[in-house]
Amino acid sequence: MIELKKIIALILSVIMIFSVMSPAVAAVDGECDCGILPTIYVGPLGNTDIYENYGTENERTLFRPATDTIVNLVLELVPSLFGLLLFKDYDGFGDSLISAVYDAFGAMALDGDGNSLPNVSVSIDLPTETNHGKGDQYYFHYDWRLDPVEIAGQLDEFVKRVMEITGHNQVNFRASSMGGVVTLAYFNEYGYEDVDACIFQSCPLLGTDVAGDLLNRKLALDARALLDYATDGYPPFSAGDTALWVLFNTLYYSGLVDIVLGFGEDLLDNLQERVFDELMTPVFGTLLGLWAFVPDRSYESAKAINLDPETQAGLIAKADYYHYQIQGRADEILNGAIDNGVRVMIVAGYNIQRTPLVESLNNHSDATVDTKYASAGATVAPLDGTLGDDYKQACTDCGHNHVSPDGIIDASTCILPEHTWFIKDMLHSNAHDGIMEMYYWFMYSDEYYDVWSNPLYTQFLQNDKPNLRMFPMGNFAEGATAPEFEDGDSYYNKFEQYVMPVTDKLFSFLDKCRAVVGL
Repeated sequence: MIELKKIIALILSVIMIFSVMSPAVAAVDGECDCGILPTIYVGPLGNTDIYENYGTENERTLFRPATDTIVNLVLELVPSLFGLLLFKDYDGFGDSLISAVYDAFGAMALDGDGNSLPNVSVSIDLPTETNHGKGDQYYFHYDWRLDPVEIAGQLDEFVKRVMEITGHNQVNFRASSMGGVVTLAYFNEYGYEDVDACIFQSCPLLGTDVAGDLLNRKLALDARALLDYATDGYPPFSAGDTALWVLFNTLYYSGLVDIVLGFGEDLLDNLQERVFDELMTPVFGTLLGLWAFVPDRSYESAKAINLDPETQAGLIAKADYYHYQIQGRADEILNGAIDNGVRVMIVAGYNIQRTPLVESLNNHSDATVDTKYASAGATVAPLDGTLGDDYKQACTDCGHNHVSPDGIIDASTCILPEHTWFIKDMLHSNAHDGIMEMYYWFMYSDEYYDVWSNPLYTQFLQNDKPNLRMFPMGNFAEGATAPEFEDGDSYYNKFEQYVMPVTDKLFSFLDKCRAVVGL
């Protein structure tokens, strides 16, 4: 009897073991038949906190710094700031600034081979959650300081893990900002077979001029650009936003911004060389994630300024590999994705003032990445103009009209003109519900959509964030009917209707006053 009980217990144990293992076996075999592939969100720069001495009593968050770190940094600068204001002691202020910022961020620097200090790291775990329905996504975190090729290897491991636990043999990517850099590296190093669809949202596929200008020390300060940057980022969508909008305009038209920028220009004249030589270059100039943002036109000059071929040969080799074998071959990589059956959507924002601290501040952008680079090659007018009434589309072989209805963009020069969308007034990586609906339309389908497939999502779209939607601007496929939309009823719509006609007249008068006094 006892033996029989042992046998029964053994049989039950075996059954229990196999019942626990069977979901994992099914996942490995790719047997999930839900019809929805899991989506991996390849996040932007700064997506993951970076720690010094992680898991020890001396743990410190280097990025994003804790509030007390920022407060201490500011307090450390206060005495030297008084010396600067009262006695123009630029050297004393420079000493304090460089020391304080280096203490806060210096440990983030990479060594001459492009490797992190051993006690500086991120905390990342492979996913375990198996839910992967529409709208669900697996967030791929990574140490954005490192070589994108190294990060691509981690992404490949992440992809394999997601396929294993969900029971699918492919995934979808939604790459945002630097996530596009990592995704390009992934495709180059690991191929396309594990990916069904990929959305590149606001990605510096060909770099961004803010990185190129900074590493070439091409700084610029402009009061109007600073106002536009602030008000583009905080338009009056709510009462709180309106308060900021009023504040920014008040600071500008009162001349206070000009006074501050005049002080800033004095700082640049006296401290720019020191700050770059002693802080920016030895710390931030070593981060390979930032080097992947440098466009081709700026790359060699930036290397000559910031990197030493003798002491940083390994770091330079990694930066060169990404620049020449990945960014420089973006056309081959993206076309390779198309040729291998990956459904690709590239989304670029435009009509927003870019970061107003560098010489390229007049580029159309989504406030961070230049439209010409995020779109992988569009021809784009300056921010304050159009391509011209007599402009002719550069590439006509496709037989389609790829010039935007507002005359600002010629998409025919993009690497993938049929698979690149432009959203006017879309902030960097800012996808509201209306934009996400377009992503779902594209991602959860067996069809190969392009810019002519849906009259709701034409190549050029006007963002209407207050009402969580987008309007097609034109360029409809032959025979398509333009969709109709109800008028918006948001706070912004009322502000635009009743307040802006008054403020436009007021600002026009104040602009003339500024011109008279030479501002």
